[in-house]
Amino acid sequence: AAEQSSFQGELGFGYTSDYYFRGAKVSDESTQIQARLTTNVGIADAFVSAFANNGLQSTDSYQFAVGLAKSYGDIEAELGYLHVEDVPGNAGGELFVSLGLDTMLSPSITINQDLDDSLTSGELGLSHTIDIDVADLTIAGAAGVSDTLAGDTNYYEIGGSLSREFGGLVASAGVDYVDAEDVDSETVFSAGIGIKF
Repeated sequence: AAEQSSFQGELGFGYTSDYYFRGAKVSDESTQIQARLTTNVGIADAFVSAFANNGLQSTDSYQFAVGLAKSYGDIEAELGYLHVEDVPGNAGGELFVSLGLDTMLSPSITINQDLDDSLTSGELGLSHTIDIDVADLTIAGAAGVSDTLAGDTNYYEIGGSLSREFGGLVASAGVDYVDAEDVDSETVFSAGIGIKF
């Protein structure tokens, strides 16, 4: 019999009415592509991920991450490097660590440390998924502090999404409310389709 692949992958395509990153608006409506590949390397799962946001009437932005993921009972941990390019030609690198609990409301905390300007950002998140027969309903919220050269920004996000699997495809649609100190609050609509392999 053929051996099962040790690699697991995800590939997704989506649309969003606005794209925010840590409370800051990056672009208006845009299309997005994201991918992630994971494999076990003995001590942990190694992963690589990529994200591209194509602003339909504004700038493009990109993210690339590599790291390790490990579960300890109900604790899920990730450690890695994140490359961010929100403005073409203006790129930055960060180290990040994320801890989550596989319990009700799935609490998580993520800390990012900028390697160039000694800036530290953090985010707390909660989420819960309910099976409502026709689809999975996920309610999620986040609160964070984004440290930039212009100063700290507190931001908050809350939203919901519906997702349903059709064979190997997963279709989703969501709405989020984003509020940050230095921008007007906004409601964001999104839709996407993904595949796992």
